[in-house]
Amino acid sequence: MRRRSAPIGWPHRDPRHYRFAIPNAVWEYQFRPAEFVIFSYLCYHSSTSEPTLEEIAAGIHMTAGTVKKYLDCLVTKKLISEDRTPAFKCRDNKFFTLPNEVFLLRLPSSAFMVYAYLLLIEDRRTHTCHPSSNTIAAATGLAKNTAMKSINTLLEVGLIAVESSSYFDKCGMKWKGNNLYTILPVRSAVDTLHRRQFCQLELDAERRRTLRRQEEYDRCHPKAALCASAVAEAALDPSQQCKPVCAP
Repeated sequence: MRRRSAPIGWPHRDPRHYRFAIPNAVWEYQFRPAEFVIFSYLCYHSSTSEPTLEEIAAGIHMTAGTVKKYLDCLVTKKLISEDRTPAFKCRDNKFFTLPNEVFLLRLPSSAFMVYAYLLLIEDRRTHTCHPSSNTIAAATGLAKNTAMKSINTLLEVGLIAVESSSYFDKCGMKWKGNNLYTILPVRSAVDTLHRRQFCQLELDAERRRTLRRQEEYDRCHPKAALCASAVAEAALDPSQQCKPVCAP
């Protein structure tokens, strides 16, 4: 197994203040992706007051109807109680942790589940793991193509880095190995998301300012506005492109 030093930039914070625990045994219950996200949010919320249906929906970016549907399934399976707290007991008391900020990233349910699995099996010293695509799909219950799309989503968001690997067999033949996944600091992904959102807000604001200026100009110059409208219509009709659009 390849060993690496911890990536530069990892924050040194008390995990109790920015991470929450999920039992390792959760993978034995074959959750559907949406169920897994809801269960994870309830684990995150378990130390505070009972969350309402609307709070859960807002926290995981789903509709209240979708949340109620899967909550009812979890209650029926006796995996959460009526007061919306995790109900099943762990035999070995082993847990892995997820960062609180993961809910800010609006990950698709399948990508959220794959990310949780990578955190489960990561080397805690190097923050790396190298499962095969078949292993990821089998562990999460996802189709192989869906699992690989989820990996690409995590890569684009900035939660993981991926490196290809290879090895030589006893006969000296070179073969492609499993990808090496490095879990990156979640704060970097959150900061990147905030920068993108800020840039989009600036673009939207500039678009609104441009429209207001155009509307103001059209009010002050109605003839020019009419001319511009006629030019736009003529551009859509090739038969009118050689004819004069408006008189000077």
